[in-house]
Amino acid sequence: MAVYIVALDSGTHADATAAQNAITGAGATITETYSFNLTYKIDCTADQLAAIAGVSHSSLESATETITVNYSTDHLKHMANPYNNSLARAYSPQYDGTGSHIYLLDTGINATHTEFSSANIINLHSNFQTDGNPDYTDATGHGTAMASLINGGNVGVSPSASVYNIKFSNTNSGSVSVGDILTSMNVALSHHNTNTPSTVKAVCMPWTTAKNSLIDAKLQELESHNMIVICSAGNNAADVDSYSPAGLDQVMTVGAYNNSYQVGAFGADATWSGGSTGCNLGEEVDIYALGTNVSIADSSNVSNYNTAYGTSAPTAIVAGLSAQYVQQSPTATATQIKSFIVAEGSHRHRGANITFDANLITATGANASLLKKSIAWSPQTTAIELASSPSGTIITVEQGQTGSVNVGLNSDAANVTVLGFSPVPPFATFNTSTGVCAVDTTSNMTGVTVPGKYHFAIRGDVSGVTRVEEYTVGVYAVGGSETDLDAAPEYYYDGTNFDQVVNFTSGKE
Repeated sequence: MAVYIVALDSGTHADATAAQNAITGAGATITETYSFNLTYKIDCTADQLAAIAGVSHSSLESATETITVNYSTDHLKHMANPYNNSLARAYSPQYDGTGSHIYLLDTGINATHTEFSSANIINLHSNFQTDGNPDYTDATGHGTAMASLINGGNVGVSPSASVYNIKFSNTNSGSVSVGDILTSMNVALSHHNTNTPSTVKAVCMPWTTAKNSLIDAKLQELESHNMIVICSAGNNAADVDSYSPAGLDQVMTVGAYNNSYQVGAFGADATWSGGSTGCNLGEEVDIYALGTNVSIADSSNVSNYNTAYGTSAPTAIVAGLSAQYVQQSPTATATQIKSFIVAEGSHRHRGANITFDANLITATGANASLLKKSIAWSPQTTAIELASSPSGTIITVEQGQTGSVNVGLNSDAANVTVLGFSPVPPFATFNTSTGVCAVDTTSNMTGVTVPGKYHFAIRGDVSGVTRVEEYTVGVYAVGGSETDLDAAPEYYYDGTNFDQVVNFTSGKE
């Protein structure tokens, strides 16, 4: 007998009762039922496992995955200043993460560090015990460092956000069981489901493992529960698609750039250090944040700070940033929040200025034309906004249905127009006076790909400054869901045809 974790196919089994009957009918014993769909921990032999009908994914509970986590260095001013502005503007975000929640799956947190004197750190779960009690301490310093970047008082992106400490590992790089990973993810999902599941919550996973289909399948399920998974690209100078969770289209994968706004091979660039090879690349990497000289809390000295290098710290930075966007748009979905962060970092910040080292492109086999160019951007108090809705997906509609949304035009906005080279798709309209975008997918759908994301842009003047916002309308298939849009192609309408701009499901080159 052995302990396995199994996920059964909902296409084979109509409900949980049918799935459980299939397990027990094969002679296996169910020892734990996860919150994930048709997912169980069971005791059985290999023959009994093989006899269970409709098993989509399975793993020995004791199977191990090698995790890799690396510190990276970051500065808050990189999210507040335009490209090449010498970081002159002080970091002064419009939002501080109030009311937002982030689950940190890491090595524990030393909450006694002075960085957390006013922070809300909640010990939620640990896979380890000391004297019969959960052990939430941080033996390596990685979890403390990441937490400090999320909601620390001095170096944190969103100091008023709540961080839930889920300790799943006692090492920065080593073996951890699939069971421990799934248990940690299940804790986050269960807590989310019992605490206002309509509000988006983030799951920060600043580490990578080798590709694992069971872990990936359950991560996609987290996204379907209105949770945004934010993970590091990894530091192997390899194709990101070879790693979990980084290679998933549905999660938000974060890479690292240096002080020259270049994503490069760490060893080949003198500004990179720490023994890492380079940032993993691929079209699944959604956004980048600074990866050199990021100030982090030192868990071994509660009044000290260190610096870090790699892709872990940018992941924590973007996790903290997600709290600001959730606070700004509390009724938005996880899919929308992700789109806001990526779109804002692409069209109105320094995305066009990011470059990729040619050697890294060669090493990873990445298709440079498909790599996203987005740099983490925090809405600042000094910013002049055209509308309260940030760039990104403002509305999603099931094919054959209608809907509308108000982007909240600034009351001082003048000369608001839809840009002629980026018009509204024919199944939608935008009222430049009211700011209402209306969508009707019952007609005018000729040439429209479903699921698909369709962009348009508006321009207007506020206080003598011209601002542009690029919005997206998502259309998913009948019987589908909004999460289908995470991997859907994107289009601009040129007035006659739909021009595809990015296809996130395209193969590797």
